[in-house]
Amino acid sequence: MAFVAAWPSCSNLDVNIKVDIIGVPAIGADPNNTWSTSRSGNPYEWLGPGLRDEIPSARILLYDHLEPWERALEVKPRDDPSHKDSAEQNADVQGTIARYGFTEWTDRLLVALHRSRDSGALKKRPIIFVCHSTGGVIVKQALTRAPCDGHESLAAVRIGITFLATPHHGSSVLSRPNFAQTVQKNLKLKWEMSEHLREGFAVQNYELERLNCRFGAAALGIKIWTYVEHSNTMLQVLIPSDAGGKTLRLDQFLVVNRRSATLSTSDMLIEEEEVFHLSTDHMGVAQFGNEEAVRDRYCRDLKDIICNISAQDRAAHHALTTSIMTGIRVNVHQFYQIDIPTGSTAMTIWSEYPTLKKFLDVGPSECLKKRLPTLRLPDQPVMNGVPKLSIQLRHASEPVAPTTSVAPPGEDTSNSPTQLKASGLVDPPFPSPKTISTRGPSLGVESAEKTITSHLKPMVALPTLPGTTTYPDADQARRPQRPLTFQFPSKERNRFRWVHVPYTNAGWVPQILTTISQEEGNSNLHSSPGHHIDKMLSPSSAVDQIQFVLYLPYLHWDSFKHLQDRARVIQKRRRQPHAQPVDPTIVTGKSMESKLIWQYLSYNRPIHCRRTLDQYGYPTLRNTAARDGDQVLYKRTRPAVDSAQSTPRESAMHSISDILRTIVPTGHHSMQMQENDGAAKVLMVDQLWLWVLDDQTVVTFASPKENEDNDGELSEQGDLRRAMYKDAIGIHGRRCDDCFDFAALTVFHAVRALLDGTTDTNLQVFRIFEEYISILTEQQTTSFKEFRDNHRNRGPRDSDVHRLPKYSNNRADLDALLELRDIEDELSIIEKLLKEQHRSIREMLHQYNDLTVLHRRGMHGLQYLHATNLIVEEYKEQVDAMLGSARAAQKAFKELLDMKQKQANIIEAHLTRKQTEVAADQSRSVMIFTIFTIIFLPLSFLATVFGINAREWSGVAGNPSLSEIFKYMGSISLAVIVVALLVAFNRATRRLVQKIWKVMAKGVASVLSKVTGRRYVAISSGRDEESLGERTSVSRIELASSKKKNASRGRYKLY
Repeated sequence: MAFVAAWPSCSNLDVNIKVDIIGVPAIGADPNNTWSTSRSGNPYEWLGPGLRDEIPSARILLYDHLEPWERALEVKPRDDPSHKDSAEQNADVQGTIARYGFTEWTDRLLVALHRSRDSGALKKRPIIFVCHSTGGVIVKQALTRAPCDGHESLAAVRIGITFLATPHHGSSVLSRPNFAQTVQKNLKLKWEMSEHLREGFAVQNYELERLNCRFGAAALGIKIWTYVEHSNTMLQVLIPSDAGGKTLRLDQFLVVNRRSATLSTSDMLIEEEEVFHLSTDHMGVAQFGNEEAVRDRYCRDLKDIICNISAQDRAAHHALTTSIMTGIRVNVHQFYQIDIPTGSTAMTIWSEYPTLKKFLDVGPSECLKKRLPTLRLPDQPVMNGVPKLSIQLRHASEPVAPTTSVAPPGEDTSNSPTQLKASGLVDPPFPSPKTISTRGPSLGVESAEKTITSHLKPMVALPTLPGTTTYPDADQARRPQRPLTFQFPSKERNRFRWVHVPYTNAGWVPQILTTISQEEGNSNLHSSPGHHIDKMLSPSSAVDQIQFVLYLPYLHWDSFKHLQDRARVIQKRRRQPHAQPVDPTIVTGKSMESKLIWQYLSYNRPIHCRRTLDQYGYPTLRNTAARDGDQVLYKRTRPAVDSAQSTPRESAMHSISDILRTIVPTGHHSMQMQENDGAAKVLMVDQLWLWVLDDQTVVTFASPKENEDNDGELSEQGDLRRAMYKDAIGIHGRRCDDCFDFAALTVFHAVRALLDGTTDTNLQVFRIFEEYISILTEQQTTSFKEFRDNHRNRGPRDSDVHRLPKYSNNRADLDALLELRDIEDELSIIEKLLKEQHRSIREMLHQYNDLTVLHRRGMHGLQYLHATNLIVEEYKEQVDAMLGSARAAQKAFKELLDMKQKQANIIEAHLTRKQTEVAADQSRSVMIFTIFTIIFLPLSFLATVFGINAREWSGVAGNPSLSEIFKYMGSISLAVIVVALLVAFNRATRRLVQKIWKVMAKGVASVLSKVTGRRYVAISSGRDEESLGERTSVSRIELASSKKKNASRGRYKLY
C-alpha cells in the first residue's frame, strides 16, 4: 500500500497547498488505469495533472492498495528458470491477500496516510477523498475508525468525499463467485476477489449496514458527491449448460445498482449527500463517462469548497461534533428479575450509560457486556503492588484453617458461568457477596458452618436485602441460614431492555433503531420512521413480532432564562443555512441543547426543540415572545419588582395590583432579560417518542430540562426519565413483566410528570391558575361594589365633572379582563393537550385489549392505561371548571365596563348640555359687546385721527404730515401682524423664537445671579414644553413639576 503518484511531486511542505485530494480505486485495481480517460483522442488523467492544473492549491495523490513489490509480482514463463519460484511467491502473497477483510485493507490505508502526512502541518491539512467502487467502503471504515497506534482520527481533517459507483449496501455481482473472473477483468484487478471479500459485499450484509450507520453519524460537515452508473456492463458469466457442463455467456448487468450506490436510505437520510446519474457503465463512472460537463461541474464544486476552507471553522465544527457525540449519554437499562427472601421476585435494572458514539459503534448489548468485567470490590487493600482480596478464595482440598468462601445461590442456577456466557453477559472475576460465611475443611463437599472468627471478618459488607434476619451476637450467627448473593442478569432472568435517548432529534431515530435492529440480526425490526407516530402500528410482513410506536406530548417546565437563551441561539442559527461557521460561544458553552440546535436545526430531519405552551398551541406563529412573557406561571414565579431578593415569592398574591405589577407594559413585550427574571418559570410542552421494536426492546426519546446552578432540588421536579426509573424497579415498584407493561407505565408517568409529579409550590400549575382566577374574580366583585357605591353615596355637591373620571378611568378593570383572556387562552391550550393525550390513550387501550386477549401481553399495562385514562379525564374536568370560572369572570368584567361606559356617556351628555347653555349665554354677551364695538369703533378711530398732532391740523411746519404718519403706522403694524402669524402657525419660526428666548433667558439669569449673589435658573413655560416634542418623558415630567411648583414666581426660579 502506497501513494504511487503525486502532483506536484515535492510539495509536502508547500505553503500554497491548502488541501490533499486522494484517489482511492477499487481494492486491487491499478490506480493509473482507473483514473485515465481520453480527451481529444489523447490519454488524459483527469485525477492527476488535469485536476492539478484547474486547482493549483491542491495536492493530488493516487493510492494503491498493494505494495509496489506486490503490484510488480508476475509469474514467469514456463521456460524461465525462475518460473517455479515466482509462481510460489505469487501464490503465497495471493493466499495472504485472500485472508484480508475490510479491517486489514483499512489498516493499510491508514498506514499509508500516516507515512505521507507525518509532520504536524501535514496532519492538519484537509483531505478530499475520491473513491471508486469497493475503495469507497475502505475509506468509510477509515473515517469511522477511532484513533489508535499513533494513527490520528481523520474526522478533523476530512471535508469531502466522492463515491463513484460504491456498493454501500452490497452487490450481487461482486459477491457471487461465478462473476469473479469477469469482475477482475473489467476492474483490472491484480487478482480475483477472494471469497472472504466477496462475502463482505453480499447484499444486506450486516457489517456493511453497521458501517453505513456509523458513517452516517460521522458524516456531519462532510460534503458527499455520489455518482451512480446508469448503463449495464458487459460481463462473462459462467452458467450450467444443457450438456451438463458449464459455459461462458455474455450478458449485461448493473454491477452496483442505484439503491446500493446511494448512501442515503428511507431509514437513514444523509443530509450532505448529492446524487448524480451518469450514462456509463461501472468502470466508466471513474472517468465520469467522458461527460466533460459533469466533470467540469464537479471541479467547480471542489474549487468552491477549497476556496471557502477555514481551519478555524473546521476545528470549531469538529469540536462541536465531538462534543455532541461524546457528551450525549444514552441510557441502556436491562430489566431482570431477582429472588427476594419472601419467596417472591422483584424487578431490578442493570444499567450502563455509554456515549452516543459508543452506542452507535457497538450496540446496546456490547455496552452492557463491557460493564461486567469492570466490577470490583471497593476499597481492596494492596500488598506489594497487588490487590489483596478481603475475601480469600481457597481450593477445596486445602484442609488447614477455616476459609472464607462465597455461598452459592441455592437451587438458582441462572447465574452460572455457562448461562451467563450464553446470555451474552460474563460473570465478573470477583462478585460482591451478600452473605459471607466461614466453613471448615472439606473434600469436595462443604461441611457445616463454623463460627466467624474476628480475624476472618470480611472488610466489605454490603447492605442486607429487606427481609434478611440479622443476629446481634456470635451465638445467633451460628444458626444456619440461606446465604444471599448478588444476582446478575441472565438469559432466564432477563425480561426486556430499555434504551432511552435524551433530546428528541429526528436524525438520531433511524441510527438508533438501525443499530439495535442490526444487533438483533434482523434489519426488518426497523422500518421507515416517516410513519405518523401517534398510534400503534401493525407489524410489517417481514416481522413476526408485535411492534408499535407512540408520540405523546406532555407538560413540563423550564426557566425563563433558558427560554431566552434558546430563542437567541435559534435566531442566530437561522441566519445561516448550514452549521458552519460555528459560533465560538456555542462550542465553548455548557448547554448541550444549544449545540444540538446549532448542529441539527436546518436538517431535513431536524431536532425538535422544546416548545413553550403557546408554541404548541399556535405552531404557525413565527414569534411567540410576547405571549410567552404573559404566561401565568411566569408572572407567578417572577420575583417582585420592588424586591431586593432574587428568589421567587412563596406567598400568593393578595390583590390584583400585585399581579399587574409583574406584567410587562403594553408594547414592551420582548425576550430581553430583566433583572428579576432569573428565577421565573414557564410552561413547556415536551414530546415523548416511544418504540417497541420486539419483545425485548423499548426505545424512548425525550428532551430533559437542562440543570442550572440555582435549581437545587427543582432538577428532579417533573423529570420523566427519573420517575420511570424509580417506579419500575424494587420490591415496591410497579409490576412490568414485558415491554408493553413498561410502555404503558411510561405513558402513565408522562401524563403526570408535571401536574402530579412535583412538590414545589411554584410548579403546581392547576393551583396557580385557580389562585389567579380567584384573585381576578374578587377584583371583579370589588369593582362592582365601587360602581354601586358611586351611585348610592352621591351627594348634592358631587358635580358631573368630579364623577366622570371615576367611570372613564377603567385601566384596572381592562387589565383584569386581559389577564382573564390570557388565562382562558392558556387553559384552552392545556385542554387541547389533554384531548390529544386522551385520544392516544384510548387508542392504546383498544390495542391493549386485543394484545392481552390474543397474545397474553401487557396485562399490567392495561391496568396502568385505565388509571391513566381516569387521571386525564380528571384533569379535563379541572380545566373545564377553571375555564368556566374564567369565562364567567370575563363576562362580568365586560358587563361592568359596558355599564361604566354607558354611565360615562350619560354624564358626558349632561355636561355637554350644560356647556351648550353656557356657550349660548356667552354668545349673547359677545353679541352685545360686538354691537357696542360697531357703534363706538368708528368714533374712536376718527377721534384718534383728529387727535394726531399732524401738520395739517396743527399748522406747525415742524410736525409730520398725515401721509408720513400713515406710512409708519401701516408698515409697523403689518410687520407685527406677519411675525405674530408666523409664530402662531409656523413650527420652524416658533422653534427659532424659543431658542432665542432660551439664550436670552440664560444670559439674564446668569447676570442676575452675579449681581445679586443668589442663584437664578431659567425655566420653560407650558407652551414651550408642548412644542419641544423631542424631549424624553423624564424631561417633560421634570418640567411640568417645576412649572407647577413655581407658577407664582414668574419666568425665573429662585433657589
